[in-house]
Amino acid sequence: MTEAVNIASLIVQCRPERLADVCAEIRADATCEIHATDPCGKIVVVIEVPTTAPIAARADSFSRIAGVLSCNLVYHAIDEGADEPIEEYVQ
Repeated sequence: MTEAVNIASLIVQCRPERLADVCAEIRADATCEIHATDPCGKIVVVIEVPTTAPIAARADSFSRIAGVLSCNLVYHAIDEGADEPIEEYVQ
């Protein structure tokens, strides 16, 4: 059995002039991916971690980045993986 993975999505709203700097700080965390940005300062961040605690910690740390106005959790799921490996389809 594979280990569970917590997948969460956050919307970070920052001042438009700080967008590049905020994105750079978020990208410094290997568990985070930026999936979209908007010139108005919106950033869609996806986090993959083994437990739920780091999600809240990252949301808190993002909200403390200079220029960030808000950071909100918009999605959370736990992927428990498959009990058995999926065999490839062979013709």
